[in-house]
This record gives sequence, C-alpha cells and structure tokens, in this order.
Amino acid sequence: MPVGTDLGDLAARLSTVGGALLAYDPVPLGDDEMAVEAEGPPDLPTRVAGLGLPIKVNPSSEFDLGG
Repeated sequence: MPVGTDLGDLAARLSTVGGALLAYDPVPLGDDEMAVEAEGPPDLPTRVAGLGLPIKVNPSSEFDLGG
C-alpha cells in the first residue's frame, strides 16, 4: 500500500469486510510502498478489492482450517 496510508482508516475499513489489521509496524518496501499484516477469512482479497482501496492483498500460505 502507499506510504502514508492512514492505518486507522484501513483498520476500520478492513473490519467492515471481516478483516483485522494486526498490531505490527508497517514494513517499507521501497517505491513509496509499505506492507502490513492483516488477518481475515480466506476470501479477504476479494472482499478488500470491493473496498476500492489502493492496496494489494497477498494471502498467507497459512490457514486456520478449524476443527
């Protein structure tokens, strides 16, 4: 996501689609971008795409399958 993104606003908007921003400091990626960690349902990338935010969601290879 772009450097300078309001993390409070991002957290609030993620919560509307079942996601949660985790309490980690943003990691600079260069090219005026940064990364944060969030969690949510398996279809979180699709849900976030519907918010129209200028961010990319990369799903983790770890999933909680319940049980």
